[in-house]
Amino acid sequence: MSSASSRNICFSDIDGTLVHYLDDPAQLQEVVGDILMLPQSSTGRLGIISQASLAKAAQLRKAGAALVIISGARTSTVLQRLPYLPAADAIIAENGGRIWYPDPSGLTMCPLQEDLQWRQQLADVAGPPDQDALPPLDRKGALWDWYRQLYREGWNLDANSYSTAFRLTKTPNKSEEQLAAAVAARPACLASSTNLGVVDFYPKASGKEGAAAYLMQKFGVPAGRCALLCDDDNDLELAAIVGKAFLPSIGAPSVEAAVAAHPDRFVVADVKWTGGTEQMLDAVQQHFQQLEQQQLAGAVEAAPNQCS
Repeated sequence: MSSASSRNICFSDIDGTLVHYLDDPAQLQEVVGDILMLPQSSTGRLGIISQASLAKAAQLRKAGAALVIISGARTSTVLQRLPYLPAADAIIAENGGRIWYPDPSGLTMCPLQEDLQWRQQLADVAGPPDQDALPPLDRKGALWDWYRQLYREGWNLDANSYSTAFRLTKTPNKSEEQLAAAVAARPACLASSTNLGVVDFYPKASGKEGAAAYLMQKFGVPAGRCALLCDDDNDLELAAIVGKAFLPSIGAPSVEAAVAAHPDRFVVADVKWTGGTEQMLDAVQQHFQQLEQQQLAGAVEAAPNQCS
């Protein structure tokens, strides 16, 4: 079913959600079922995704839901993982800054087309798309003004393969207090999130929740008919918007606290790794089926009684 006629949307993070990382190859013995192994990361970690996860994601789409992969990762990382990720109706990278859809022309091996209308909405802060090839210090926009200020202050920054965001990484001789102060001092037009021990800065209008809201409107699906597969701190704002969040794993204490505070809004897997993903994909399918049944029951109750 095309995204334009979808009745529900399942947003899904990648790391810790669809893809799981093993610290030791021996852990593969604990994984049940057929798996695909992603190329080894630069830090030596082994990423895996199960064939069953891919099949269950396809079943979601066949049943009428749109699948949107949404990640805070840089563009190159997301694109390199495409051969291992489930077919989707949209792919979002850079904490919401870039959105691609399948290109129906099918003229390339990786047929994607970027939503340049979305990029244009962010241009006042992130700068125009035609500056992507420039060094970050030479780019226009409030985002890159902030990059230049942090650079002058001696912070370690990473803008490799980022166009609408950048990352502040661990910096020697900078304390946690200084880091907190730097995050708090960001311009009002920027947002930040912490993931895997680093801080990402990006336009306030984007973020995972901003890009998701844009697609909800574009696809004509209300937030209450959306679900989120997630695991980490930078997913919580989007989790607060959608109807329900499904967690194959818990990647941060803040997520654990959110689950404890709002148990009705979260479903947590009781098995690890790819088994957790498969369990949560089944749970999303059941959740959407319940929404359909509730809508049908409501329509029946609202229909006029022909016998009166």
